[in-house]
Amino acid sequence: MLSALPGCATLEPEESEKWRESQRPVLKARAEARWDALIKGDIEKAYVHTTPEYRAVVNLQQYKGKYGRVLDWQGARVVDISYDVPTVATVSVEVTYRVGLPGMGGEVIETQKVISEKWIYKNREWWYTFN
Repeated sequence: MLSALPGCATLEPEESEKWRESQRPVLKARAEARWDALIKGDIEKAYVHTTPEYRAVVNLQQYKGKYGRVLDWQGARVVDISYDVPTVATVSVEVTYRVGLPGMGGEVIETQKVISEKWIYKNREWWYTFN
């Protein structure tokens, strides 16, 4: 009976606008949760958003080594989601960060950059994958 409900979470990936629209808020929430964890320095929480296959070959300590705090991330928000195929999406995330300028007397500037990330849908979940 639940499978007959419109917008039900049991939707299977398909090449349709209904599928893409149903997944946009889910994928947006996953991507923003990953970035929220990175901003807070909670690398463990960010790590769980990576694919199970990635975690099988890169352990948490190795992953933590990728995220030295050169930049001071201030915020992130999803600005666009596009689908390559129903189970692969490119998520554009606008990241705001601060960086100290060498040779400028320690001046810190705040700037923004849009980063494109690949996410894949597998086992009924969206996972971040390194481009």
